[in-house]
Amino acid sequence: MEHKSSENIAEALKLLEEAATQKKDELRTLVSDKYTNLRSLILENESNLKESLTAAKDHAFEATTHAKDAGVEKAREIARDVDEGVHENPWPYIAGSAVVGVLLGYILGQGRK
Repeated sequence: MEHKSSENIAEALKLLEEAATQKKDELRTLVSDKYTNLRSLILENESNLKESLTAAKDHAFEATTHAKDAGVEKAREIARDVDEGVHENPWPYIAGSAVVGVLLGYILGQGRK
């Protein structure tokens, strides 16, 4: 009876080992498929991210160029307005320059005393 019992145990262990091997293969296939899907998603998102970053870079470059052009135009406009003002009535500008010169001379002269 003991011999029959050990044969049954051995047979049961063999069946369990076969089932574990099958499950191991199934798990390996399942994990492999999941990693393949994950890898493809990462590669797809990487290209989307690269496209988004390129578009953002191009947009930033265009905005910077536009801001620079607007700043240059505004500076020219201010310079034109000042030039016209000086030609129409130069005395306030001459007086303002003299006051600024006197103040700078006074400030710079204080450091030597």
